[in-house]
Amino acid sequence: MWITLLVMAVAVSLEPFRVGMTVLMINRPQPARQLLAFLAGGFAMGTVVGVIALFLLRPALDTARFTLPVVQIVVGVVLLINAGLVLAGVWSRGRDVVNVADSRFGPVATRARRVLDGRSLWTAGVAGLGIALPSVDYLAALALIVASGAATTVQLGALLAFNVVAFALVEIPLLCYLVAPQRTRAALSALYDWLRAQGRRGVGALLAVVGAVLLAVGVAGL
Repeated sequence: MWITLLVMAVAVSLEPFRVGMTVLMINRPQPARQLLAFLAGGFAMGTVVGVIALFLLRPALDTARFTLPVVQIVVGVVLLINAGLVLAGVWSRGRDVVNVADSRFGPVATRARRVLDGRSLWTAGVAGLGIALPSVDYLAALALIVASGAATTVQLGALLAFNVVAFALVEIPLLCYLVAPQRTRAALSALYDWLRAQGRRGVGALLAVVGAVLLAVGVAGL
């Protein structure tokens, strides 16, 4: 469970939108505080949702007799579909949608941009909450944790580890900014540009490999 879970967390951390929001926060006034508020909001949302899923929904999953092989197959299929969408360039189409929205809703987009360019820490915190809303990858990771059948403390540790890795590209820039602000900004912007241009291939391939392995292991365990 651990290796697969951490690989999935790495893939989540490399989402261009997530990295782009980190770039935005580091270019706002008081970047360290902005990043910290952004991280706090995202980590709080991810942890609360995960705890609810692990400790409130687990009895329902147990009642439905979700076995580990079945969950591995389902998660594997979901990851393969997600990998296909990533490799097909869904991120690029997402940027086109943003451009269309800007053209149709100019005043609203301008006002939102002004809010994001401000110095409010509440805005950064709310952005963190939004970025951590449950995604397909996150729900798949939670299903994998629940189906592992591990002790409660182990599952809670797995949840925290997933969130720590998933927010690594907020945590690391925050620490680096305290030492070398300009170099951190430049490096993070370069990473974001690379992810937008080519990174989806690597992330898509990573998701495809993990999905294929989970599918094979699940089928073998039936």
